Amino acid sequence: MLLQGVRVLDFGWVWAGAVPGQMLAFLGAEVIKVETRKRLDYMRQGRAIVKDAPDTEQQPMFHNINRGKLSLSIDFTAEAGRELLLDLAAHCDVAIQNFAPGVLDRYGLGYEALRARRPDLVMLSLSGGGQQGPLRELRSYASTIAAFSGLDSLCGYPGEEPLGVQQSYPDPNASLHGAVAILAALIRRKRTGRGDHIDLSQLAAGMQTSAEAMAWLDLFGEAPGPLGNLPPNDEPLHDCFHCAGEDEWIAVAAEDEAQLAAIAALTGAPSDDRDAVRGALEAWCAERGPRDAMEALQAAGVPAGAATTAKDRFEDPHYRARGTYVETEHPSIGWELVYRAPWIWPDEIPLANDRAPLMGEHNEYVVCELLGRPREELDRLTAEQVLY
Repeated sequence: MLLQGVRVLDFGWVWAGAVPGQMLAFLGAEVIKVETRKRLDYMRQGRAIVKDAPDTEQQPMFHNINRGKLSLSIDFTAEAGRELLLDLAAHCDVAIQNFAPGVLDRYGLGYEALRARRPDLVMLSLSGGGQQGPLRELRSYASTIAAFSGLDSLCGYPGEEPLGVQQSYPDPNASLHGAVAILAALIRRKRTGRGDHIDLSQLAAGMQTSAEAMAWLDLFGEAPGPLGNLPPNDEPLHDCFHCAGEDEWIAVAAEDEAQLAAIAALTGAPSDDRDAVRGALEAWCAERGPRDAMEALQAAGVPAGAATTAKDRFEDPHYRARGTYVETEHPSIGWELVYRAPWIWPDEIPLANDRAPLMGEHNEYVVCELLGRPREELDRLTAEQVLY
C-alpha cells in the first residue's frame, strides 16, 4: 500500500477539514478522527434519515467524507484527554486540523506541543485566512470564501448581479490542496528526517479558481464580470442548449472553426455562419435527449456534456463500470452507496475501515491496543466522560 504504516491524527471537521484525511485513508494510511460530543461535527447533524428523530450516525454526507477512518471520541478540554492525545501524537506521522488559529494552542494541542512528542510530525493547519497575516482571524465557510476570493463575482449573466457559486466548492478545493501538501511533506521528511507545519489558507486556495480574472485585470486593466455562457476567449460557440424533455440541457463548446463546421455537418446547418450553426444546433438538441446529443457531438469531435441529475449519475454505466460508487453496510443506516476514491490503482488499496465510523467506535483500539493502556483505565476514562 502506498501509505502503509502512516498514521494520521485527524482533528479535521465539516467538509474542508475531513477530506485531506480521507484522501490519505484512500491511499492506505490509518486515519484516527478525533471527535468530541461537546461540539459535534456539523456533518453529523441534520434531518432524520431512517428514524423519526435525527441521529448523529445516519448522515450521508458524513459517511461520504469520512469513509475509511477510525473514530476516537474524547473530551480534549479535560487534562486527561489532552494528555492522551499528546501520547497518541507520538505514534502519528501526520496531524490535520481546521479550527480557527489558536484554538488547539489554547488546549495545549498546537503544533509545538504535538511536535514535542513527535519531532518529525507533519501537520496541516487549514483555516480561512491562514495562520498568519492580517486576516488570520477570518471566520469562514465555503460561501464566504467563494465571495471573498472573487469566485462569486464571476458567476452569473452579463449586466446582472452575480449569482454566486451556489455550491461549497471552496471546501474540497482547499482540502485537495492540503492533501497534496501533506504528501509532499512526507516525501521531504523521508529525504531529510524533518517534519513540517503546513499553513494552508482556504482563501488563497480559493483565489486559484479566479486566477484568470486576476491575470486579465493585470494585463488589460479591466475587472472581469459574469459572462454567463458566453465564450470566454471568443470561441465560435460556447453555450447551453435545451434538449427534449423537461429541464434537460447540454453544454456545447466549439473551440475553433473546424469544430463549428462539424456541428454544422451534424445538424444540417445551411452554412458555417455562427448564427446559422447556433440555430440549427438549438433545433437539433430540442429533438434529442441530452445523453444522445452528447454522444453524437462527441463522436463528431465536439466537446459536449449532458447536464445530469444525481439519479442520472447513479445510473450512469460509465460510473458503474469504474466503481465510482460502492455499497457499504453501516450499522446505523444499513446498506448505502458512497463515493470511492476517484483513482484506480492496479492493486486495490484496502481501507482501515470500509465505512464511516461510529462516534467513538475505536476508543478501545486507540487506548488499549495502540497506547497499551490497561482496560481499567479505558473504563475509568469512559466513566469520567473523558472518553465517551
